[in-house]
Amino acid sequence: MNSNTYTIPINEKKLISGLTFVATFLLCAHALLMCYNYLVDETPWYLLQMFDVNEEHNLPTWFSGFNLMISTTLVWIISRSKKASNDSMAGRWTVLLVVFSFLSIDEIAGIHESINSVIEPTWAYGGAVIALVLALYFIPFLKSLPRKSLILFVIAGAIFVGGAVGMEIIGEPMESDSLIYNMTTLVEEGMEIFGIIIFSKALIQYMGLATINVEVKQ
Repeated sequence: MNSNTYTIPINEKKLISGLTFVATFLLCAHALLMCYNYLVDETPWYLLQMFDVNEEHNLPTWFSGFNLMISTTLVWIISRSKKASNDSMAGRWTVLLVVFSFLSIDEIAGIHESINSVIEPTWAYGGAVIALVLALYFIPFLKSLPRKSLILFVIAGAIFVGGAVGMEIIGEPMESDSLIYNMTTLVEEGMEIFGIIIFSKALIQYMGLATINVEVKQ
């Protein structure tokens, strides 16, 4: 079976700038529509449905799924390379791939929302325990990274978990039909989105430092 090695050109600046622009636009749209809805007059339902970051099957959901797909694909490329070279951290890269694959599926399928609808209290308490266990598991992995990558990985993880778990716990007792709750969900989703963007940036920079190529077998 023949194999070819390909180098995939990624313009880090354009990709991260593009993701940041779209994320900022969607978050600002949510904020403006919610402020208008609660402080001025009722916003048309179709606009709220299209831009509400706390709703499903709309533009923010699509973007968040796309954002996670980029990170998942980058982790997959790196994990394949680590496995091929028998790297000591190959196993942990594979676990990271499984985690991000689940996050990508959950973003579209809304698994944690379904769990939230049938349990009390919020799923986020269990999520906090899982995040702590994963953090401890990945300590050797983090120590193996170049210092610049280590810092970005930790920052990205802290922002993402702070939004997904921390802000979820803060918003859980709030009245859902209120401006303050919808601003809380804005912060929650914003932290998740920008945490992933920072992580993608860290992965791209790591790939550059590690000189990783993609091997395609035919």
